[in-house]
Amino acid sequence: MQAPTRKDFFLQSYDYDLPKELIAYAPTTPRSAGKLLVYKRAQKSIEHVHFSDFCDIIPRESILVCNDTKVLKARLFGRKISGDYQNADSKLYEIFFHKPLESGGCEKLDSKKLDSNKLDSQISTNKSSAPDKSTPRFLVQIRGKVKCGDCIVLDSGVEVRICEILSNGLRVVEFQDSNGGILDFSKVLQLLENHGAMPLPPYIKREANAQDEHDYQSVFAKHAGAVAAPTASLHFSAEDFSALQKRFQTCFVTLHVGAGTFQGVESEDIRAHTMHSESFFIPPQSEAILQKHFNDGALLCIGTTAARVVETYAREGKNSGECELFLHPHNPPRAKFGLLTNFHLPKSTLLMLTSALIGRTETLRVYEEAKKAGYKFYSFGDGMLIL
Repeated sequence: MQAPTRKDFFLQSYDYDLPKELIAYAPTTPRSAGKLLVYKRAQKSIEHVHFSDFCDIIPRESILVCNDTKVLKARLFGRKISGDYQNADSKLYEIFFHKPLESGGCEKLDSKKLDSNKLDSQISTNKSSAPDKSTPRFLVQIRGKVKCGDCIVLDSGVEVRICEILSNGLRVVEFQDSNGGILDFSKVLQLLENHGAMPLPPYIKREANAQDEHDYQSVFAKHAGAVAAPTASLHFSAEDFSALQKRFQTCFVTLHVGAGTFQGVESEDIRAHTMHSESFFIPPQSEAILQKHFNDGALLCIGTTAARVVETYAREGKNSGECELFLHPHNPPRAKFGLLTNFHLPKSTLLMLTSALIGRTETLRVYEEAKKAGYKFYSFGDGMLIL
């Protein structure tokens, strides 16, 4: 790969034009019919195939690393209760669930807690009170103006009480049942499953429907906690993935994809960008595989989230915690791995991660070739395989 240059620092260097007709608003059916661009780093070559060819394209010694996070039905709707707690506002408020305030509520992640110093620095000093550590509280985004002490009543009868106003736009809330009992994370998960709506990527403006619960969830999703899908995983049907597992060794990691995955880069020098934080966990059997193979090139990461877990483990040796890793041409991966990924938004951290593997100018060249060949871009789009 070509050595990075000063131009690789600049945000504008990661911009490109994309015709609207190449944006995918729905997945390809069947999934195996999706287009797959194969890029081989050694030859800098491009080959056009389909996902039905995936098993035959990847090296026989490949070990697939898959993110088995499960997307929550993270969107809830309710009406704000007035000061006398008798009347509800006619306006509908949307509550977008992010994560437990204390990661102790997260499946598989009980060893890691949210950094209290980071949280304290975000709290508006004139609008919040010290959190009660014994009470389950959660980070959410609310569409509509609220203040501390307000309550939003959901159709289920559950009340969402606003406890903290954070300067980053998030809110700290408690969920209370009709008897005043505080809901813990397991009960909030059940609430979301029964009454929530599927989150969709921001570029898709329509309301979610029942089909999205299938289309925006990988067939190997297991551990609930994500609010966005690891989209490279969406290319596999249950039948396709079963065939893969019969031919290739597979290991699973969990990274709960947060809403920050869609966060734009605002700093003109990309090195000044602050990466969002996402909880991750590597089970013992997967850790043994990563420890043995992260430097021999056998690992093939199914998506950027799996790649960031592999690289975090290679650098820090941790099997759980918070992943804040920002890969770009001036911070390339130290581990050796292949990558299956989608075609990403201009000036996004995901485009920069791809550039960390093959270089920025080469990434943009590949994207131009994909555009000419009619590939679909973004979350429901076609795929790119880097070998």
